[in-house]
Amino acid sequence: MKKRALTLLIALLMVLPMFTACSENAADTETTAAETTATVETPSADEEIVVEEDEPEILPDIPTLDFEGRTFTFLTSGIGDTNGEDWETFDVWVEELNGDVINDAVMERNLFLNETYNVQIAEYKTSGTTLGEIQTEVKVGTNAFDAAFTHFENGATLAQSGSLHNLYDIPYINLEQPWWDQRGVKDMNLMGGVFLATGDATIVDNDATWVLMFGKQYVEDLQLESPYDLVREDRWTYDSFYGMMEQAAVDMNGDGTLKWQDDKFGFVTSDYSSRALMYASGEKLVTQDAQHNLIPIPSIERLSGVVDIAAKIMGDKNITFLTGYESTVPDDIRAVFEEGRALFYGEVMQCIIRMRESETEFGLVPWPKYDQMQDGYYNLVHTSAGRGVCIPVSQTDYEFVGAIVEAFAAKSMYTVTPAYYDVALTYKYMRDTDSAEMLDIILDSRVYDLGLIANYGSMAGSIAGVITNGTGNLASTWAKSERAFQKMMDKAVEKYADVMNRNP
Repeated sequence: MKKRALTLLIALLMVLPMFTACSENAADTETTAAETTATVETPSADEEIVVEEDEPEILPDIPTLDFEGRTFTFLTSGIGDTNGEDWETFDVWVEELNGDVINDAVMERNLFLNETYNVQIAEYKTSGTTLGEIQTEVKVGTNAFDAAFTHFENGATLAQSGSLHNLYDIPYINLEQPWWDQRGVKDMNLMGGVFLATGDATIVDNDATWVLMFGKQYVEDLQLESPYDLVREDRWTYDSFYGMMEQAAVDMNGDGTLKWQDDKFGFVTSDYSSRALMYASGEKLVTQDAQHNLIPIPSIERLSGVVDIAAKIMGDKNITFLTGYESTVPDDIRAVFEEGRALFYGEVMQCIIRMRESETEFGLVPWPKYDQMQDGYYNLVHTSAGRGVCIPVSQTDYEFVGAIVEAFAAKSMYTVTPAYYDVALTYKYMRDTDSAEMLDIILDSRVYDLGLIANYGSMAGSIAGVITNGTGNLASTWAKSERAFQKMMDKAVEKYADVMNRNP
């Protein structure tokens, strides 16, 4: 867990607008970007401000290098890329300082790289898709960019086709350093190779993390246990989650049917929460052995229990309301929560800013464990919204690309990440210090599954479907899709083996 480098006082003084938005396509949400200036109470004279000492900055193992003013260009997502304008990249390059905390942190990092390595950071924001751009670059060598940010599903597709360098083979890139998400490095290891990595190099993976919010007043009104305490005491499970949901759902007009405009709900969300619940159990469809060989889940016995309870949570229309019911759109669902008519609300973390003007006090918790025997919490990152950095095989100046990608990620850990994490989220949009503690847990326990990312045999989607519709019964779904799942994974393994043999 990263120690916060900013003091509470600095955070309070620096609370300024940031630009980001929820996703409609990726996360079944809809939003428009808006700027507001937060109102912050200044601590009184008798309040004690606790100042944390900065830890020494960890430096990347890169020698003194002078790239003589060369330009290093990152390919990034524009409005035409997967999931549209809501996921347009905003953390790679900016034109000038403007007082926005994210903008100015990006500028600070890029100026540091310029001064340290004599390099200019530039951005090529595609009008098409990052997948198409990388494929074209590899095929014809356009030299339009040196490295790229693209989403996890694209990373798997490109790695399998041999279009990306194994990051372990690039000098200066050290995936064991804390600016790389170690869960991502482990979970997205393809037979000993990592072709796309996430972490501090981008804050979009934070935006894409699927989180759970709860109405604090609703918890108090129902005299329920604090979700924060349940998390801290390792009692935050599917059963406790469902039990609280049951108490919250109320047919206000007595017509026998819960309707989004009139009634109260235990849980409002989109169908992507079916995946979030499944992966909150710690189960994955694809695992790895000690040699990083990909193997299918060895047993579905525990996963079957996970699916049955998750289906009860998601499929009970007397408790849970999903986007699309009664022709609702994402903003309708959010409104139910903001009006205090839903106990829980599940969405990507990017959508937290939509709550900034709400009168409803809300908190943030990780997704619940399957049971108390589970070793920890697991929080899913949306596979077509989360981003990582990759290097196309057309790039042959290994020293240049390796040094700048590593330095970019390392310096981001001390500039862009604190701006996003400590200021923009923890003190601007979160409503209490408990949520900040929960955010630490969430971001330290993100999970990635190649079975979902690469979509072998559409198995993950099939399982999510029976969770969403409330039928459960994994055995039947597994039997129907197992052959296609295994066949597709075996083909992928053959291709990855070939790529590993060809990679320098």
